[in-house]
Amino acid sequence: MARPDTHREATLARRRALVEAAVDVVAEKGVAGATHREIARRAGVPLSTTSYFFASIDELVLTALREFQAELLEQLQGLRAMLESQRLSPAAAVDVLIEVLFAEPPARIVAQFEGYLEASRRPGDRDEVAVVIDAFEQLAESMLTAAGANHPAEGARAFVALIDGFALHRLARPRPGSDGASLRRALLDLLAAQLLDDEERRLIDARLAQTPRATPAP
Repeated sequence: MARPDTHREATLARRRALVEAAVDVVAEKGVAGATHREIARRAGVPLSTTSYFFASIDELVLTALREFQAELLEQLQGLRAMLESQRLSPAAAVDVLIEVLFAEPPARIVAQFEGYLEASRRPGDRDEVAVVIDAFEQLAESMLTAAGANHPAEGARAFVALIDGFALHRLARPRPGSDGASLRRALLDLLAAQLLDDEERRLIDARLAQTPRATPAP
């Protein structure tokens, strides 16, 4: 019986430690603040290990962000499959989604947005980020379709943008007592709007286009 290749396993473990450490460092210091020395220190490996696996700090950081995005994609696909397999009410599905979102460590949320920002600077990376955003929108579209939304694809984009906006605000200005409840209410309001038929939407749009009447002076 062949013995396991322990040398290869140890090598892969060191590489994995570097990638995970790079995600943490980018989350704390940004892409510009990531260095070989800090990532190696965080990973608990010799400094020379970084150059063994990666030709430059740029390659290390980009690899870390790409692998992180691949993990995020897998997580979203798994969540979508789980929600589709269970017959949950729309409100219960929103509750499950919020529970998953709030279970994410803040550092991983920061890393997600760092990946988005890096894609804005590097057009070549946009396709990979687009795959993640598309998966998030597909998850939202699946939830909206199950709830009976009339325009699920259109609503999915707003659904994801709303979640991302709340996540950014939660990072910059946490409100532990109300963050979850506020996001839940906003998502349910958006879902309710998606249940309107086209005629109801036209009536509401017409009302919103009206100039408010002046309030009479007391």
